[in-house]
Amino acid sequence: MTQYDALTDGANLKQFVILSKASKGKACVAVIEQALNHPSIFVFGELLDMPNVQQLQQTEFKPYYDLLHIFTYGSYIDYQKNQNDLPQLTPQMSTKLRQLTIVFLSSLSKVIPYSILLKHLDIQNVRELEDLIIDCIYQNIIKGKLDQKGKHLEIEFSIGRDIPPTQIDSMINLLNEWSSRSTSLLTNITQLISYTDKAHEEHRKAKEDFDNRFESAKTNIKPDTPDQQNYYMSMEYADEMRKKGPKTKGKDYNKRP
Repeated sequence: MTQYDALTDGANLKQFVILSKASKGKACVAVIEQALNHPSIFVFGELLDMPNVQQLQQTEFKPYYDLLHIFTYGSYIDYQKNQNDLPQLTPQMSTKLRQLTIVFLSSLSKVIPYSILLKHLDIQNVRELEDLIIDCIYQNIIKGKLDQKGKHLEIEFSIGRDIPPTQIDSMINLLNEWSSRSTSLLTNITQLISYTDKAHEEHRKAKEDFDNRFESAKTNIKPDTPDQQNYYMSMEYADEMRKKGPKTKGKDYNKRP
């Protein structure tokens, strides 16, 4: 398990899921509040699906169910739009929902301008925004870097979030398409490797054949007779002397009498 998986594997949420089984009404609300304030819990789908939590929709505590729903699938803007009908956020909840909003935005683009972040997070100044992003990186919620000159956040990785039931079919289709493209790419790579291996083997055989024929040709060449060797040596000496030129003025020793 990586440091990122620890935030989304559900281990920290499990205790609240167990508590919700025996909690109803106001007691169930207390479980929700504790989970939302917990510093290491960033997925809430399992808790949202618990029967006692679902039953809150038919009670006076429905706003707490709606709040949990926003933390599970929504963003800070969703909270702002319905703020009058929802419980007030604690400072811990406010920070976490903004962090989850950054995760949401990172699923849409790997380069997020400061202007978009400021708007979606309802933050008024860049310094506060950068402090929040640095905290996200430090807590392993995202992996990325700030470009202060370009005024944007570059995302390398972010934790996962729960998928709304309405998006499951489209997610399955997307995964199927990805699997199909991956299979096709793997087939092409396998064919390319096979072609490369075949070409390499043909080149090796051609080189081996050339080397064998070359060695055979060297063996079959007969050596020159002594007279021929002396003649060739004298001719080579004369050519070399002509290239260098006479060392002294006077008689040209390379010229025949």
